[in-house]
Order: sequence, then C-alpha cells, then structure tokens
Amino acid sequence: MKTSSNLSDTLKVFGMQNLMLEAELARLRKSGIDIYHTEQVQKDDVVDTELFEADIIVQARIMADFYVLYYSLENTIRRLIAGRLLEKYGSNWWEDKVPDRVKIGVAEKQERERDTPMSIRSDDPLTYTNFGELIGILNANWSDFSDTIRSQKAMQQVLSQFNFLRNVIAHSGELSEDEITRFKLLLKDWFRIQS
Repeated sequence: MKTSSNLSDTLKVFGMQNLMLEAELARLRKSGIDIYHTEQVQKDDVVDTELFEADIIVQARIMADFYVLYYSLENTIRRLIAGRLLEKYGSNWWEDKVPDRVKIGVAEKQERERDTPMSIRSDDPLTYTNFGELIGILNANWSDFSDTIRSQKAMQQVLSQFNFLRNVIAHSGELSEDEITRFKLLLKDWFRIQS
C-alpha cells in the first residue's frame, strides 16, 4: 500500500521526468531536428476550444491534415520555380520571366497587405502567388521546366484541379469522400508527372 508520502514522491518524479522530456524536445527542435512533435495550442493562448461544437473541432482536425499537404505542395512548386529560374536567369528572374498579369496581381496583393496593420508576410513576391498564377509562370517558361515535368497539359490539368480543391480547404470547407480520393490521386499525379 502506498502512503501519501510515496504517492507524493511518485508524482514529483513523474513531474520531473515530464519537464526533462519537454526540455529535451525543445533542445532537439532548436538544433533543427524535426521530430514531428505536434505542439498543442494552449487554450489560454487563443480561446477555449470547448466553446465550439465538438463536431466542428473534429472536422477541423481532419481538414488540418489536408492543409498541411496542400501547403507543402504549393510551396514545393514555388521552390521549383524560384530555384530553376534563378539558376537560369539570375536574380532578376521575377522581373524578366514572370508574366505581367502575374506581376500585377502580386503587386495588388502586396499593396492591399501593406494597407493593413498585419505583418508583411514576405519580401518574396512568389509567396503571394496562387495556383493559377503558378500555372501561368510555368506556362510562360515551359521550356525551362519541360525536362522536370513531363507534360505541360498534364501539369495544367493537375494544378487546375488542385486550385479547385484549394478553395474548399482554404475557406474552411469539408472535402467529401470523393474529393478526398481526388486530392490523394492528384498528389500522386503531381509526383508521377515529374520527369
């Protein structure tokens, strides 16, 4: 039988082990090691999630996985574009190789953002592009990407469909079972058309 003193000691040891584990996880993150440890937003940091209906929270957590995949894909494409055009055309690639309509659209987004009290997201204009504009950049410079992406038409089809799904994901909608299947297939399609 445990006495209250033994129970107290056990709780202290448990608490210390937890603190040591948290410190080690923080040290690993700071050193650049991604351990895929999801940090939970503390209720006190934002708002008590219990204020929302449970089914909405459950669906939000499901949709969060699709946001991670979408975010990763969109930024992978941006990185492909920036890396390739910088390599071939130097630091003025944005001015020289991006279609005017894309540059105008980005400049308008940047201006709207400057007119708000929000932080400026980036100095890089490419971060302001959407999928339609990324397709426009790839199309305008197809000869620079034809060795990496096997078909311009396939690229247009895949990214255009992603753009439709993006609207559901970005505007807090729910993907139906068919759209979840489509999303997964489109991810596979994107990697399949890479040369």
